[in-house]
Amino acid sequence: MIRFIVQFFTILVIYLTANTLVKWLNLPVPGSIVGMALLFLALLLGVCKLSWVEMVAQLHVKHITLLFIPFSVGILHYTRYFRTEGFKLALILITSSLLVLLVTAFTAEYYEIKNKRGERNNNDG
Repeated sequence: MIRFIVQFFTILVIYLTANTLVKWLNLPVPGSIVGMALLFLALLLGVCKLSWVEMVAQLHVKHITLLFIPFSVGILHYTRYFRTEGFKLALILITSSLLVLLVTAFTAEYYEIKNKRGERNNNDG
């Protein structure tokens, strides 16, 4: 339980740091996006170990559909825009969703191949 709390606070500190950076630098990007980028860089550079955030991150991924409920309800307030600009919005949503899906898939495949190579090298030596 302590490990879970520590992992939660690790992600929270990264998120709050990113929000502070966004405010200080007047960035036109949400703090959560900057936070994900910071976490990604920290993991790549070895500043943060995967084991420090893995359990909480898996919990977030497991329940990610809950995060879309407020978004879906919020759309109902803007139905007039969907009537006038619906095609453009649908095109943007489909394109951006496919782009995210492809980048995620290729990134996951890259790291899976990288991990398999690392396992082979560790077994050989």
